[in-house]
Amino acid sequence: MKSTEQLLRPPSAQAGFVLMFSLVILMLMTLLAITALHLGTDQTVIVANSQHKNEGIDAAQLAIETVVHSANFTINPAAAIPAGNCSTGGSNKLCVDSNGDGQNDFTVSLTPQPTCVVAVPILVSQLNFTNAEDLACSVQTQQTFGVVNANTNANSLCANSTWEINAQAVDTATNTTVSVAQGASVKIAATDMASNCP
Repeated sequence: MKSTEQLLRPPSAQAGFVLMFSLVILMLMTLLAITALHLGTDQTVIVANSQHKNEGIDAAQLAIETVVHSANFTINPAAAIPAGNCSTGGSNKLCVDSNGDGQNDFTVSLTPQPTCVVAVPILVSQLNFTNAEDLACSVQTQQTFGVVNANTNANSLCANSTWEINAQAVDTATNTTVSVAQGASVKIAATDMASNCP
C-alpha cells in the first residue's frame, strides 16, 4: 500500500505524455477508418457504374439482334425496327426494361440507320442446290447443268452483303449513353443490292 507521502507528491512530467500519445493514436485510427469507408464507397460506385454500362451494352445488343432477325432491315434500313415499343413512337427505336420492374430503363436508337458496307453477287457456281436458300437464288437463271462448256460464272439472283449496325442506348434515369457497333453478313436479293448497297 502506498504511503500518504507518495500520494501527495506532484505527478512527474511524463504523466501527460501518455494522454497525448493516446489521443494521437486515436486520431490516426479515426482517419484510417474514414479512409477505409471512403474507399469502400468509391468501389461501390465503380461497380454500380460498371453494372449500368453492361446493362446498356445488353440493351443495345438486344436492339441489334432484333434488327438482324428482321427481314425488313435489308429492304428498308430506315425502318429496320418498324414499330418500336417506346411511348415516343418512331421507327428504329426500342425501349428495354433491363431489371424486370415493368419500367423502361433504356431507350435504344439505331443511329445512324443500318448501312450496307459492301455487297458481292453470288455466282451460280457457288450455290449449293441441296440448300433451299441457295435453290431460291437459282430460280429463273439459265440452266446449265450437265451442259459441256456451260457458263457457271454467271451471277445468281442473290448477293452476300455486309452491314454495319449502330445502336445507342440511353439510360432513362441518368441519360448515360452507351454505343455499340456490330457488323452482320446477310444474303440478300440482287435487286436489293442495287437499291440499298451502292
